[in-house]
Amino acid sequence: MTILDLDFLTAKGAKYLQVANAISNAITHGQLKSEAKLPPQRILAYKLKVTVGTITRAYKELERRGCVITKVGSGTFVKPMTPHPALLSTVNHAQFDLRSANAPNINQLTLLQQGLIDIANDPTTLLQCLNYQPEIAFSSQRQRLACWLELQKIHCQEQQVLFTYGGQHAVTLTLQTLCRAGDTVLCEGLTFAGFSATCQILQLKVIGLAMDHEGVTIDALTSAIKQSHPRVLYLTPQVQNPTCSQLTFERRLQIVALCQRHNITIIEDDVQFLPAKLKQPPFYQLAPELTVYISSFSKSFSGGLRIGFLVTTPELREKMRLTLKANCWTLPPLQIELFCRWLEQGKIDELANSIEQEMTVRHQIAKEILADYQITTQIGGYNLWLTLPTHWRAVDFERFAEKNHVLVRAAESFAIGRFNAPQAIRISLCAAQNHDVLRQSLNALKACLSSSISHQDVVI
Repeated sequence: MTILDLDFLTAKGAKYLQVANAISNAITHGQLKSEAKLPPQRILAYKLKVTVGTITRAYKELERRGCVITKVGSGTFVKPMTPHPALLSTVNHAQFDLRSANAPNINQLTLLQQGLIDIANDPTTLLQCLNYQPEIAFSSQRQRLACWLELQKIHCQEQQVLFTYGGQHAVTLTLQTLCRAGDTVLCEGLTFAGFSATCQILQLKVIGLAMDHEGVTIDALTSAIKQSHPRVLYLTPQVQNPTCSQLTFERRLQIVALCQRHNITIIEDDVQFLPAKLKQPPFYQLAPELTVYISSFSKSFSGGLRIGFLVTTPELREKMRLTLKANCWTLPPLQIELFCRWLEQGKIDELANSIEQEMTVRHQIAKEILADYQITTQIGGYNLWLTLPTHWRAVDFERFAEKNHVLVRAAESFAIGRFNAPQAIRISLCAAQNHDVLRQSLNALKACLSSSISHQDVVI
């Protein structure tokens, strides 16, 4: 495909910017390769039925963005892809990565490029970003976040929200504020490894609760409350990490009743990506007075831009503000401003819709290739939970698959303490660069699943 094949002009917006954005997107998605020559301005103008001046401005805009270079007498070319040595990835691309739950590449690069350009052209904002900021960010930024959360059915005011360095930081802030060394916290028996790591550093006693096809069981929670008198219950209820289960509305009401009766704070981790239409009412909606709602843009945009947030009561938010200030004094204003603009412009919601469509296709591919295996998933989410054939133990399979260039995560890596982990693996469908790579990865995984462990693979 070349730029001559693209059909993108609309009645709205400056024509030269539409052309520049379309070419930038084509470069980002590989439709225009590194060092490819762009059409002569007169030919592209004729094809798009615009003036030559429009194309000239578009090419100048692309050159300003660093997307293209102009060679006198030769034309305009896509800039060669030569990353700085310090930024070169150390990932072994010969491996099939079904382990990393990263947001799939849609158009984040274009959003970031345009967002940085917009801020660069706004000297007032740039000057503001050079100075120390309030640890709670500016009121206008909190208001923009709160307005967006209202649309996600997280009803709150700006004095209830706090920006953080991603979801992990929000979890740590909450535990530091609510707990002291030696306190007991409860969570799912299989859970996000970052939570366990934070509890270990803070010297908290962690108890992993028994789970069924929905998540934590009421019997296990009731027994643990009676025996250990916990301060906190940490859950990933929308799409449980790693098992991909989801707590039903009825189970949530039972959990809320127990926590209200025993004055237990619920930390609701909603970082994992899931389309809004597939979500149950959050704990924060059911019991805002005892819930800390946590999320971030790591899964819905990029893990590299570390912006997360939490929502709680104004009183608890004030205590967490002091903890945040003691931790890091303030947060990066440039990144917060970027995300607030994207929220206000609807860019994050547009990206989420695109990710949902992409993940639906990827789930269809996985369903075809892994049809013979027992799988739990939430369509639109990033992960699958696969119960292994009876001849495999999860840790042995993880090691065997890696020797065959397939990366997965065994259940044991999510287990709390001595929790009895099932013989299962988590498979992430989002890291593969495209559908062909995903098919290759899943077929390689399928070959491993149908293999038997050999004596050479046994660790003595």
